[in-house]
Amino acid sequence: MSADREKPGHVWWKVLSRLLGIFAILLLAAIGLFLLSRVLGVDEDGVLPISLFVLLGMPYIIGALAAFLIDPNAKRTQEKSYLAVLIFMASVLVLGGLLFQEGVICLLMAGVIWTPMALLGAMTTKRMQRKHRRLGDVSATFDMGLIATIPAILLVMDTSVPQSITPYTVERSVVLEASADEIWPLLLSLQDIQENEGRFTFAQSIAQIPRPRSAVVAGDGVGSVRHAQWGENITFEEHITDWQENKALSWEFVFPNDSISRYTDQHISPEGRHLRIQEGGYRLEPLSDGRTRLTLYTDYEAQTPVNTYAAIWGEIFLGGIQANILEIIEGRLA
Repeated sequence: MSADREKPGHVWWKVLSRLLGIFAILLLAAIGLFLLSRVLGVDEDGVLPISLFVLLGMPYIIGALAAFLIDPNAKRTQEKSYLAVLIFMASVLVLGGLLFQEGVICLLMAGVIWTPMALLGAMTTKRMQRKHRRLGDVSATFDMGLIATIPAILLVMDTSVPQSITPYTVERSVVLEASADEIWPLLLSLQDIQENEGRFTFAQSIAQIPRPRSAVVAGDGVGSVRHAQWGENITFEEHITDWQENKALSWEFVFPNDSISRYTDQHISPEGRHLRIQEGGYRLEPLSDGRTRLTLYTDYEAQTPVNTYAAIWGEIFLGGIQANILEIIEGRLA
């Protein structure tokens, strides 16, 4: 038996069978996404909506199948099997990002959920293998049914439970060594922002969301338009709805083009199916010592199966962008 294992033909067959297994997993994932698109539909850009099956069910199945493929005879230790599954899942995410042109934002948000779900699937497989050794095929068949049942339940929930719409507000503040009338002009005209201005943020330094280049108000008072630009290509508008000189400036976001999704992540739109960025603005609060507290806020709505999870990323991304803008203003006042 030991001699058979050392034969080159046997080794190559093992390698080929593993590669075929990987191909089978990826093929099943692609078929699953195709069938899911038929059940849930796609949006106007042809993008599959966020669903419990995609977030939880698919990585669970991939992790379960990968664990079996990596160690079909249950000879590895659990730690080695789980590590191999993590490496496999990272490869799937990178490959999926390349094939489906996912941006860094989507990969980060998916990876945080997919990793534990893949490990849970792997744990189910290892449990199935242990039972199979003790009790035989009856127990193994039952566990395989369980692996298929969990994603099926999630798919039923996706098609029968409506996604709720939840409003959120993200805001950041800074206390500035300046009076409100010194700060106000910078809220109306912030031009020629350089790459070295601002601060390190996860959103713009890690996720590579372009940094702001300018924000200039055209006109005066309510009804005027604040034109914003990020990086070389992203542009959008902020239509002024409240103008209280030296006190408050509020606006409604307007996105006349798709530059945000085109140059950040094509599956994330500021006025899409799952995210609607609505309003924002500045508030200026004079303090007793002559300084001023400047607050920047953004109101948005989320409509996903995991709104609370989405809101955490909203705090990370929007909050980071706001903190960066406030530091730019503080630097201009220095």
